[in-house]
Amino acid sequence: MPKGREGDQDPRALPLEETQVTPELVRGEVKDFRRAHESRRRQLPRALTVGLAAGLVAVVFRWALVGAEAVRSWLFASAHRDPIAGVLVPPLWGALLAGAAVYTARRYAPEASGSGIPHVKAVLHRLRGMVWQRLLMVKFVGGIFGMAAGLALGREGPTIQMGAGLGQMVSRWWQCTPRERQTLIAAGAGAGLAAAFNAPLAGLVFVLEELQRDFTPAVFTSAFVASVTADVVARLLTGQLPVFHMEPLRTPPLASLTGFLLLGLVTGVLGVVFNSTLNYTLDLYHHLRHLPVWVGGAIAGGLVGLAGAFWPQSLGGGQRMLESVLASPVASPALLGFLLLRFGMTMVSYGSGAPGGIFAPLL
Repeated sequence: MPKGREGDQDPRALPLEETQVTPELVRGEVKDFRRAHESRRRQLPRALTVGLAAGLVAVVFRWALVGAEAVRSWLFASAHRDPIAGVLVPPLWGALLAGAAVYTARRYAPEASGSGIPHVKAVLHRLRGMVWQRLLMVKFVGGIFGMAAGLALGREGPTIQMGAGLGQMVSRWWQCTPRERQTLIAAGAGAGLAAAFNAPLAGLVFVLEELQRDFTPAVFTSAFVASVTADVVARLLTGQLPVFHMEPLRTPPLASLTGFLLLGLVTGVLGVVFNSTLNYTLDLYHHLRHLPVWVGGAIAGGLVGLAGAFWPQSLGGGQRMLESVLASPVASPALLGFLLLRFGMTMVSYGSGAPGGIFAPLL
């Protein structure tokens, strides 16, 4: 209970059985209810706008990446008509575009490097600022450069950070409180994830568990509306099929639970190895800070391009390779080789600082 004179105590701070219902208490409760209701009412059209913008940007980004990958595939196929060009062109192409991606990010918006999710979390905790105009442009262009180079990065990280930037953009259009602005930024990030994977519930859960960790009605409603809207926009423009198509499977027998348990344990251990190796790789790239900023990207692009000269299907986010495995699952030593190759490619790609996520490579 608040200390001081007895008459100064807030009635709402007293135990229920000691609370006296007074006109002042009723007016205070009604005022609080109206304030919360008005805030939710204002947030609904704003969250709808954020979801619409995030869905459109995510679709345009996806189309741009498809076009860039088509150009890369055509160039590599043409180069392979000559044995020497087939080995030289992919590393040069990768080094050029990856170097451009890292230079663009480090020169104009360092917060756009990598997936951008740590930056979004820092903004939501009021530890960092965000300039949405600069962020959107650099993340979009740098992401296209990096993934066109063949780096083992995904598009979901950029769409999450760009969605967060769009949330800030919309919050500037209307008069928002700091709390409402943070909610729209988080809702935009969830909408970006929902549009990337055609998975609105994933966007909602991502906001609630990873970004905000706040299950208040305002956060839940804004994130849900923005994620569903972004998903609807993405489906209208790109089709209703899920990002990863899988044939229906029969219900597995109970005896297979042991195998699932073993798979979970192995994956958990590999997750620890993945995070530790990624941090180690980031430290290695940090030692190159005295060199021009594009050097790290050029090294990563050259190594990835060299791998792509011999195994073109290993380039990019890995969606095509994953779809082929889901379509015809086989136990093959080649899959272990691809796992190790993709592991190394993801390390050098993400460590370079090029804009791009690791959700898709992890899948």
